[in-house]
This record gives sequence, C-alpha cells and structure tokens, in this order.
Amino acid sequence: MNTDEQIGKVVQQFFHAVPHCRILGMKPEQASSEGVVIRMPFNEELEADPGSGIIHSGAITTLMDSAFGIAACISLPGFETCPTIDLRIDHLECPDPFKPVRCFAEAYRVTKTVVFTRGVAYQGDRDQPFAHGVGTFMRTGRTLSEMAKELAK
Repeated sequence: MNTDEQIGKVVQQFFHAVPHCRILGMKPEQASSEGVVIRMPFNEELEADPGSGIIHSGAITTLMDSAFGIAACISLPGFETCPTIDLRIDHLECPDPFKPVRCFAEAYRVTKTVVFTRGVAYQGDRDQPFAHGVGTFMRTGRTLSEMAKELAK
C-alpha cells in the first residue's frame, strides 16, 4: 500500500511532467489513498464564450480526465502509468462564472488490466457538482519512474 506521503510526491511529479496540467493552471489540493482533489483557476483564455466567465466544457473535461488518471495511478503499487481507455463526463449545469473549479476523483475498482474511476467537478460543495463522470484506465505495468527514465534518454 502506498503511503499518503508517497502519493503526494507522485502527484507533484505528475503535475510537473504533464504540460497541459501546467498550462491550465491545475494544482493538487488533496492527495491520499482516498482520492485526489485537483483545482483549476478561472482564466479568461478558457472561457466558453468571451466575457461570460464560464470555463469551457473542454477544459473541465481535461481537468476531470487528468484527475481520474492520477486517481488510477496512485491506486496501484509502484504508481503505474495508466492511459485513458474510456471517459464519460455528464455536464449537469454550467459552473458559476469567474470562479475556480475543482475535481474530486477516486479509483473504485482495480483489476489486473483496468482501473475504474469516478468523480465530480464542483466549486463550493462537493455534494453540489456541476459535472460528474467515470473513466477507465489501462494498466501498463510500467511505473512512472520507469517511464521518466526512458524519456530522459
């Protein structure tokens, strides 16, 4: 079982290594064996309609896919890399304008080949989500450390 300290370090490495997470301003707020909470600030470049203050659903989907992927990775011994197989996001309503958004994600089932995740996007209260979703991720057997070494060559 991975410790919360190990999980925190891996999540930080993930955000440092994945360019789109940095570009979108994503930051981890919580990371433990229970799941992750990732925050994405409002940025006018992400607006669905200029001046509306509403973050585009594509940016929300990217936030959720990233959070689900991190939840899959940290649920595994050795922190395997886990590419997305399938992702379903239901946008229940628009988020409040000009405010940051958060995603809570957890891995709820792990098999030999697939990790199943679920989560919600919200602003103030996690029990009042504006989007929810599920994702499935392929287990590669390659750890993040192995992948980083290969990329450094």
